[in-house]
Amino acid sequence: MPHHHGILKERLGDLALEPRREEEIVCELSEHLEDEAAALEARGVTPKDAVQKALDSVSDWPALRSEIVRAETGGTNMNYRTKVLWLPALGAFILSSSVLAVFQSAGLVPRFIWLSDRMSMGLYYTFYTPWLALLPVVGAVVALWSQLVGGRAIHRLLAALAPAVGMLGVFLIGPFIGLLIYALLPLFPHEVAHRPALNLHAPPIAGVTAMLVSWVLLPGAGLVIGAVPFLRKTQRQA
Repeated sequence: MPHHHGILKERLGDLALEPRREEEIVCELSEHLEDEAAALEARGVTPKDAVQKALDSVSDWPALRSEIVRAETGGTNMNYRTKVLWLPALGAFILSSSVLAVFQSAGLVPRFIWLSDRMSMGLYYTFYTPWLALLPVVGAVVALWSQLVGGRAIHRLLAALAPAVGMLGVFLIGPFIGLLIYALLPLFPHEVAHRPALNLHAPPIAGVTAMLVSWVLLPGAGLVIGAVPFLRKTQRQA
């Protein structure tokens, strides 16, 4: 399949290897697909259809590219995950936090919906509308980032959801951190006298629901909306 080298190079994309080695890899892949097409022709498939079926036998070209790069550079599975998941997830954290910080610095006030007529109860939904409106953009950028470096659909989705998952982790870990600090206070004699009484009780369901909706579910929905267009399998790199 030498005359289809251009198609193979287009579908594989830039391997970031030496030109000579890239050409060798394309030739090896071309020979493999040529054998596949020849086998199809022997079963009565027309040459044109055989070539197309041979090309279609590779269902995920970005994934194939990632496998080739890992094999050539000696990259480990952890390095692959770092590239397609952890770095985009970190980018999502930084981008979403930066956007929120800019809005707060600009004096934009979120909308509060109180769950009680007595505002002193402190239970309310928080709607940071401008921030929520831009989260689909964050999700799209991060999912595209993961896609371009060879991430699978699950990597793209998890990377885009990183800010919402991180906030959920804060809500889950927060009470345990508070208990740990309380338990460690005796190690600091000057603080023992001011040690407050420990009052364990379950947080109100309404308050927990308000926090989850405001800072986990709604942001997560916005991030997913932005990531959805980049979750489909592609025959060639974006």
